[in-house]
Amino acid sequence: MLYSKQSWYLSALFLLLLLSSSGVSFASEKITSDVVWTMLLHSWQGKPQITDPQFLLSLNKFSEQTEQELTLDLYKKKPQQAFCRYPARLTYLSNKLGFNLSNDRYEKCPELKKFIQHVPFQQLDLVFASEVLSSASSMMGHIFLKTSGENFRKVPVSHSLAYFTEITTFNPAKLIVESTMTGMPGFFSVRPFEEDLKQYKDKEQRNVWQFELSSSSDRLHLLQLHVWELYQINLTYYFQSFNCATLTLEMLALLNPDVLTERGLIVSPVDVVKAANTYNMITKTTVDTSDLWLYNALRDSIPSKVSSALDTWLYDDKPVLTQPTTYHPLSKSYLSIAIDNLAEQHKRTKTEITHLREFLGAEQETTLDLSNYKHPAKTPQDSAAGLAWRNNKNGKQLLFYLLPTGHFLHSDNRQYLSESELQIAKTTLAWNTDTRTLKLDELTLYSVTSLNPDTRLFPLWSGEFYLGYKPVYTENLAHESLGQISGALGKSYDLHRDVVGFTMLGTGLTSSFDNSHAFIYSKTGLSFDLASDTKLIAEYIVNSGESKGHSEYQQLTANFIWFPDLDNSLSLKLLGVETKSSKHTGLSIEFISYF
Repeated sequence: MLYSKQSWYLSALFLLLLLSSSGVSFASEKITSDVVWTMLLHSWQGKPQITDPQFLLSLNKFSEQTEQELTLDLYKKKPQQAFCRYPARLTYLSNKLGFNLSNDRYEKCPELKKFIQHVPFQQLDLVFASEVLSSASSMMGHIFLKTSGENFRKVPVSHSLAYFTEITTFNPAKLIVESTMTGMPGFFSVRPFEEDLKQYKDKEQRNVWQFELSSSSDRLHLLQLHVWELYQINLTYYFQSFNCATLTLEMLALLNPDVLTERGLIVSPVDVVKAANTYNMITKTTVDTSDLWLYNALRDSIPSKVSSALDTWLYDDKPVLTQPTTYHPLSKSYLSIAIDNLAEQHKRTKTEITHLREFLGAEQETTLDLSNYKHPAKTPQDSAAGLAWRNNKNGKQLLFYLLPTGHFLHSDNRQYLSESELQIAKTTLAWNTDTRTLKLDELTLYSVTSLNPDTRLFPLWSGEFYLGYKPVYTENLAHESLGQISGALGKSYDLHRDVVGFTMLGTGLTSSFDNSHAFIYSKTGLSFDLASDTKLIAEYIVNSGESKGHSEYQQLTANFIWFPDLDNSLSLKLLGVETKSSKHTGLSIEFISYF
């Protein structure tokens, strides 16, 4: 709403007269262009992302200006109730518009006062828990804030400020609809940080990165009051538009509005870390390392001959009387973590564990700096657009595709703990240059592959799952796109520091409008990280046949990828496929840009 100069003065005079008894006065000017006010409302592109009527006064006819007017109007009529409900908004408006809040406002809001006393905001950290592809809710990691300080008893405390949802269905189609269209119940929690650290680091074996943030005390107090506002309301979680990363980024914008320029198609946890890093908000980095990550970091830092010798000493029922800690400066650290986990997993008796520890001696372990090991800010962006050319039995084709969020097995995955792939809502269009026709080639709703290296200390499974619509081979080795759900389970092994070998056995079901067909398949492959930012992936697949006709085929592929920089790749893929009656060789070239 726009005011003329005359009506502005009349409005101001009216408000002064009305509120003179309470000592409250403010100017009703437009501040909706202010990013901080927008983020206090969690409005994006003019639309509210939080639709709880307890949060938005203008829900039925939302605008940032209307919400400001209604907030001020509520404060005029019921100042105590308004401040207890919207302390961050009114604190911000009072500073912006130049009116005074009552000195005893916190005394009149006992629950808010209690929250401030118990949850101090003297220091703020951005916390990133590394990805776990076996968990649908953590497949891209998790991001949240940690606040620390002394409470009203002068006791140091720290709390997690986390937004999340709970997955209550195993039906993938239902999960996709709920998480992207209808929304899922969102939970904003304030709880002791140690509980989350124990859950992520010890139980789930995830690294926990803590990035200390710089900010003024006034900004931290504003965030503290806003957390109280969020804590009182119902939230709706959308995977693609209002997830843990979205809300965390918007809370960071209360400290530094510039971070919002990094908001892309979908905000992921890694995006928030990159935004804080880009705008120099991070002053200190610490890593709480899980045993699994530390074990892998040590294996990466110790020559393979040394780690093999240490494993021989460790798993020998009667260790030879040599001192293994002399093998390498990190030997004791490697063996200590191994012995601790052998004890925890009850793989050795107490007497054997005691005997092994005695062999280590009492000298201090050499520490390993993990502040730059598999760093989340060094991963490629997690949305991608691709252009490819391929030659197959259908003819020569140009492919255009968009991946809203995820990464590929042939991406630069060196900053992840293991080789992996995640595709969500990937859409591919194919233009046949021979027939000059355009068609939908692939629509991947959800696809995940995880090649977790299996070791004696940490036995892990590898696997893959696919749900969507993609090309399969017909009887004559042409391509036909069908709906498919499939999955496989197997093992992966680190054959060398830069070489992963894997094998899987799987099954699946393809379907068209008039036919469904079950199939089984096996997959064996190698992934090499090569010199000069290149990568080679070789796979051999035996499949009983995915389309009508039940034609078994064997396929061998070799994909060579070059990464000219972090967010681009160029690949050359050679393919050979054979059935009992036919064979075909193909070639494809692909360029991917990550954004």
